[in-house]
Amino acid sequence: MRKLVALITAIILGSGTLYTVPAVHAAKLSDMQSKKLKINQQRSHVQTGIHAADHKIKKLQTEQRNLIKEIEALNSKIDETVKKIVEKTTAINTTKAEVNKLNDEILVIKERIEIREELLKERARAMQQNGGNADYLEVLMGAQSFGNFIERLSAVSTIMQADRDVIRQQEEDKAILEESEAKIKKELSRLQTMLNDLKELQAEQTRQKASKKVLISKLKKQEQETHSHKMDLKEEQGLLAAQAAVIQQAINLEKKRLADLEAARMRAAQEANSTSETGFASRPVISSGTFTSPANGIVSSNFGARGGEQHMGVDIANSGSNVAIVAAADGVVSKSYLSSSYGNVVFITHSIGGKIYTTVYAHMKVRYAQSGQVVAKGQQIGVMGNTGQSHGQHLHFELHNGPWNQNKTNAVNPLGIVPL
Repeated sequence: MRKLVALITAIILGSGTLYTVPAVHAAKLSDMQSKKLKINQQRSHVQTGIHAADHKIKKLQTEQRNLIKEIEALNSKIDETVKKIVEKTTAINTTKAEVNKLNDEILVIKERIEIREELLKERARAMQQNGGNADYLEVLMGAQSFGNFIERLSAVSTIMQADRDVIRQQEEDKAILEESEAKIKKELSRLQTMLNDLKELQAEQTRQKASKKVLISKLKKQEQETHSHKMDLKEEQGLLAAQAAVIQQAINLEKKRLADLEAARMRAAQEANSTSETGFASRPVISSGTFTSPANGIVSSNFGARGGEQHMGVDIANSGSNVAIVAAADGVVSKSYLSSSYGNVVFITHSIGGKIYTTVYAHMKVRYAQSGQVVAKGQQIGVMGNTGQSHGQHLHFELHNGPWNQNKTNAVNPLGIVPL
């Protein structure tokens, strides 16, 4: 992202002076159009990413809503399970109370059984001592009369019936005891099993609820991350849009520069073909190649040491009237003004073979080219003169490998580069 911001900043800064020196900051028109196409493709890709992020966010939100509904349903089930647990716990407590009551009854039954068993044991010991039922016979045989016999017989029958009742009650109490104990154990076991099952169900429901809460947290985190990613994409989209706009501005300026250059070339050609009509008898012939001679005349002063100082250009002298000064190559006028030293001077910036050059045309009588103007090779930019710190009519011409600076450290000898 920082690289993208830096790139846009560079383009914006470049576009600020693009019209002044378009060749310095603008690549070929086709290159800029290719870059714009690539940026638009990136914007399309980013937009696809934004749509995908929106879709993912909606999906995550839907999943969260569904999980919340599931948790609400689980809460209802847990509440119902808790209610059943309370009911079963109450039933178990009630059954335990019944068990306690039954235990009291069992104790009574056991006491009755023990009493009967003791009674039966005593009867058995008596029968053993008397030889079986001898006691009953002795009672009957001891009757003093028939009536007494009948009375004794009736008494013996009653005793025997009582013994049988004791034995029957003994067996019934034992059966009741066993049945009650079995029933209570079974009921307690059933209730305890149901209670255990309910508690396991409650634990499982609680685990499910906790699991869904964890999943919701993960989904929320994913949603936040997706929102953050979407914001990054939107920022990138805005930066790409700004970059595309800047490049489009550069394309428009480059198109205008090319149109201006074409117009300047046509004007230069017209000027070359109508010398007599314009009154400029001394006009240089436009040569082939990158540079052409800026003026007709003789080189009156060369590049290098001159009178104890460095002469950072060449002087072309011509005493004729209305001697035309033309642009040595295609470029843009970076400065056109009246200087105290240069006199009427024009600076032109050129982009040649991927390198920047600057040419200077000084001491002119008249300046035709203005700052920011696109000029073609051979187009007239002024008339030779004697303005500024000059001695005699001539053109002081400089060539700089790069931009011009006050110390003229980029100045090079134009001889051999510019046909003079």
